[in-house]
Amino acid sequence: MPADVLSSRLGRWIVYLVMIASAMGLAACADIPVSELIITVTPTKLVTTPTPTATPTPYFYIVQPGDTLWEIARRHGMDLETLIQVNELEDPSLLRPGQRLLISDRVTISGRLLPTPTPTPVPCRSGCREPVPGCVIKGVIARLDGTRMYLLPEDELYYRRSADVWFCREEDARRAGWRRWTPYGPK
Repeated sequence: MPADVLSSRLGRWIVYLVMIASAMGLAACADIPVSELIITVTPTKLVTTPTPTATPTPYFYIVQPGDTLWEIARRHGMDLETLIQVNELEDPSLLRPGQRLLISDRVTISGRLLPTPTPTPVPCRSGCREPVPGCVIKGVIARLDGTRMYLLPEDELYYRRSADVWFCREEDARRAGWRRWTPYGPK
């Protein structure tokens, strides 16, 4: 380390020591030669208190015209199967405007506790050529320009196009370089 850098750093420390000494009422400390200064540093353990994470409070969502379970689950950060279980839906295809859906990941609509799910590995992270149960996101390659887009079940083209690949999660489709289809072009 160059002498001028060392000198400037040492000078800063001396200033800090003088400030600390004067704050402690030790004004005479400034007269002690630097070579006689003994600095004792005692390491202390940093104690941190973990920030509590909020437990999501269950609430009700009122179904709007045109809503789909898939869209509602995605909008509220839920798994589709969990939404169906929580609301004890016998026929998930019968969704009507005005219907109340419980948004919760712990309790069912009748008050039963849901079992803690066991994490399962996500298949098709980079896309599967064949459909996999539970993986409903279609990857479609545009015929004209080769653009790679993915479709969700609520998209108008979903049932008119066959999939080139299948994904289980949107984040996997995006990570693999696919873009979300919209009627106005991919976004």
